[in-house]
Amino acid sequence: MTGTIRTVLRSLSFQRDNSDVLRSIPEDQWTELLALTDPARLTLPLAIRCADALPPSVRSRVRKDLANNAVRRAGLVEAYRELAGALRERGVEFVVLKGLAQWPFYCDDPRHRPQYDIDLYCPAESIAAAAECVAAAGYRPVHRDRDATDHLPAMVRPSPWRWRGDYYDTEIPITVELHYRFWDPATEGFGVFGAGGFRARRTVRNVEGLAVPALHPIDNLTYSTWHLVRHLLRGDLRLYHVYELAHFLHRTAGDDLFWNQWSDPAPPSERVAESIAFRLAVEWFECGVNPRVREYVASLPANVDRWFALFGFSPALALQSPNKDQLFLHLCLVPRLSDRLRIAARRIFPLTPPHYVLHANVPSRSLSIALRRALFRAGYIVRRGIHHLRTLPPLLRSAWRWWSWRG
Repeated sequence: MTGTIRTVLRSLSFQRDNSDVLRSIPEDQWTELLALTDPARLTLPLAIRCADALPPSVRSRVRKDLANNAVRRAGLVEAYRELAGALRERGVEFVVLKGLAQWPFYCDDPRHRPQYDIDLYCPAESIAAAAECVAAAGYRPVHRDRDATDHLPAMVRPSPWRWRGDYYDTEIPITVELHYRFWDPATEGFGVFGAGGFRARRTVRNVEGLAVPALHPIDNLTYSTWHLVRHLLRGDLRLYHVYELAHFLHRTAGDDLFWNQWSDPAPPSERVAESIAFRLAVEWFECGVNPRVREYVASLPANVDRWFALFGFSPALALQSPNKDQLFLHLCLVPRLSDRLRIAARRIFPLTPPHYVLHANVPSRSLSIALRRALFRAGYIVRRGIHHLRTLPPLLRSAWRWWSWRG
């Protein structure tokens, strides 16, 4: 196959026009390539920045995707307006995470940002009241027995909708996630710096005529990098999250005031997770960066440098060749042996399906629906079990590369 996900990353460079690499891809291979860019959430950036390099049939398809995404965006705004009103009426404090809060810093046009859920942070003391408000609006948990991490089980309105392979289907149900902390050190095995001040520094921004409570831009950047790294280490990174961070880094490369404020509270040794996210953005999308960003990236620990030298593109290539190379990065960041062993066991053969598997299968009192959900979950576990068995040989090869590397 001529077109690969690495070709797509090259075409989306922020410092050079590499769109010509897309013209070399035969038109009959684009269906297969779009099957990679859709789950990576990179189809819309291609539609916006590289439309002239796409074959006519592909150009037509991605224009439709952009139009449908704009419709979805309008629906998300209305869903947020309803939820925000209910929360305010009850006096529940909340802050919007990602999503609506990513404009204008992380995308030029909010209609072009792929988004499937509404993430809200509520202090732990009000999270129960927030859940009651969301439930009163008709949303139900999709996975009641999900282990707690940094948010409650995702909630969605019951719907007959079923997945049909279209990532821009305007009928995809909107999911709500209520977060009660910004980082889960027990699950990740290591801590991060600065979350204690997020709540005090929160602000309100005008987004499409809505007063949106949001993190301060400095904290929003920090949280965005944590979110990216958390999903990277768990093996379910969306490449678009790296792309929008690259967009932010490139647009603020000359903003010394912002970067001096961001870097003042903590030295590079306290910003390892953030620096990992920065380096991914720079290496994958060739974005410009402020000198402070270069300083933080250059200060990454030697073992992290080693991981980038060996596996820096592995999370992107996993779309075509599944791998678990991010495990070696995670183990570099975890100080305690017991935590490293626990994380290795969880990543090599996880037993619990992720919450998004059941988004279209909301709990119901109907026995037939309950049975269908049970069969769906059992089938998922079997398929994923086979997948994890197939990734063991590549994992062993990567382990050999990791331990034998001499630099």
